[in-house]
Amino acid sequence: LPESAAEAGGDTGLYALSRLDSILGRIEAIWEPLEVHEAFEVVRRRLFGTEIDETERDRVCEAFSRMYSNSRRDYPQEAGERNYLERMKACYPIHPEIFDRLYSDWSAIHRFQRTRGVLRMMAHCVSRLYLDGDSSPLIMPANLPLADPGLSGEFISILSEQWRPVLSEADSDGSRTDMIDRSSQRYGRVGASRRLARAIILGSAPGGAITGIDDGRVHLAVVQPGHGVSTYNDALRQMTGDLYYLYNSDGRYYFHVEENLNKVVADRADSMSEREIRAEIDRVMKEAVGRRSDVILFPYNSDEIPDVDAVRLVILPPDKSLSNRARETDDATPEAMSILQNRADASRVRKNTLLFLAPRKDEVRNLYRAVRNYLAWSSIQSGDRRIENLEGNNRRRQVVDSVRQYESEVRAALINAYRWAMAPFQTDPQNSSKFDMNPWPINARDTGQIVESAFDKFIEEEALVDSLSPSALDAMLQQYIWNSDRDHIGIDELWDMMTSQVYMHRLRNKSVLMDCLQRGVPESKFGYAEGYQPNADADQYTDMRFGESMDAGCFGISDFERGRGLLVNPEMARLVKEEQAKRTRDDDVPTPPPDPDDPVSPPDVPVPPPARPAVTRIVVNKSFQGDIDLNDISLLNEEIIRNLDADGGQITISVTVSATKRDGFSENIARSVRENSAQLGLEFEPM
Repeated sequence: LPESAAEAGGDTGLYALSRLDSILGRIEAIWEPLEVHEAFEVVRRRLFGTEIDETERDRVCEAFSRMYSNSRRDYPQEAGERNYLERMKACYPIHPEIFDRLYSDWSAIHRFQRTRGVLRMMAHCVSRLYLDGDSSPLIMPANLPLADPGLSGEFISILSEQWRPVLSEADSDGSRTDMIDRSSQRYGRVGASRRLARAIILGSAPGGAITGIDDGRVHLAVVQPGHGVSTYNDALRQMTGDLYYLYNSDGRYYFHVEENLNKVVADRADSMSEREIRAEIDRVMKEAVGRRSDVILFPYNSDEIPDVDAVRLVILPPDKSLSNRARETDDATPEAMSILQNRADASRVRKNTLLFLAPRKDEVRNLYRAVRNYLAWSSIQSGDRRIENLEGNNRRRQVVDSVRQYESEVRAALINAYRWAMAPFQTDPQNSSKFDMNPWPINARDTGQIVESAFDKFIEEEALVDSLSPSALDAMLQQYIWNSDRDHIGIDELWDMMTSQVYMHRLRNKSVLMDCLQRGVPESKFGYAEGYQPNADADQYTDMRFGESMDAGCFGISDFERGRGLLVNPEMARLVKEEQAKRTRDDDVPTPPPDPDDPVSPPDVPVPPPARPAVTRIVVNKSFQGDIDLNDISLLNEEIIRNLDADGGQITISVTVSATKRDGFSENIARSVRENSAQLGLEFEPM
């Protein structure tokens, strides 16, 4: 009698079944259904008859048994036991794994009939293998010809029409498995990918208590004597990344009608544009850097970097990276050198304020890979190309976990890539255009603070100074300033030089210099004066300090607090102080009173010199030919303009640029100067 309502044939059939069951129940003899191992033999006898070449059977089965016993780690434990050998002989020429999967997994499917279903399925299989001349020693799950319309139709009738693209991907000419086999002679020799796909299809019956088959079952279903397990392992790894419907969850492989998110991600990651990747790297780096005025992030033109006297860390873009190998091109160092020397079309003045941070090419490649994966998973979750139908908690959890994982990987890859600090230095002050720049590795992995770790490295390597000792400044002044017979230098001028000349100390800010001066004057490393009067009858230096405290309360040093005033050569400061002390001693000697008995002429009355007319207008002119020396401009401000301003004069400064050319300037040059003059608010007078 039929065992289910589906087999009874509708309501009328169910009525007949119930009547028959009632009548026959009175005279029934209890009949036990076939055990699984008996069912194997029934199917085998119906397909192949009773005549078996026992010698060939024993030779084949014992060869398989030896292979299982010699590599027990690669197969299920029972495969190497004696009982499994007897099972192989009983099922010969069909491998027992086919029956295990059909009777254990597929029998849970409502539409699958255990004996008749297995018979129909295996009949299609044997027929196709016979017609194709297959000479395999056993009919294994890997031999199932799923490309055969009869067998694939049997599978689809049991499963659903949704499985048709799955079967096509697993086993058809031009399928992804076929392309993997064609791409490698090693895989193609045994058809590794298609054999694996057939075996996993058989182990992917939906609705079972456990989904899919593990590595041991996969090996049992595909490997035959003479094949290498490693070949199948390698092919399976490639399939997991290339097939849309193949899954690997908790070490078990199975096919599913829903697209494998890993494959979707792989394809989307490959399709990400350079613009999308760069935008994401920009976003993540901005988060890592924060809002800092001392960082220039990913400049693409040198004019994005201001030419000011404040230290700036320039973080180079990913395409300007250092090389990992000798044959690779170093793009970072030339870019840093270009930024150091130029700003747009002009020469950069404040060269000694720039520091650089650059990645290396291998780490940039890893960063790009992590960003691609992150963007791909994000697009599935909430992007423009999100997958709306994420059925099942496992798939939703996979997306959420993967987005979180790759977001963390992007940050780690960014820190690992941008860990090379570069500081320009100059060993020969006479060669103003020759600089060196060696990269130092920073350690930001523990803290995640890229910028602070870079500054810490610069300070450690003395490429950046955040605390300057008076002795170090004195040594620098002796080498570069006092040796040119200069008696003093303006603090502003010194600061300009230190921010412009790479061979000098690179200070983090001007406060470092002022702190050093405040400690160095009391130590007599150098002197300080508020001003200098070259034509004065008395002291040339006003409010000189040398070996004295620089506390503001003692002298009211407002200019010093503003970072102005003069730094005086210690030898000159010592002479001035000695002269001041001598005059003080002479002034302290008392004058003897006149003797009344001594006839003397009346004291001479001093005659005042004729008054000179007051100077009411001073004009100072200087002409430059060719390039303007910035030191001359600084001296003009220090020695002329500042003195006139201090005396209350109303100062007017005019700048006139006059250029002549006998045969006339080109139209392009004239137009460029006219437009630039308009932008700068200058008057343009062509002649």
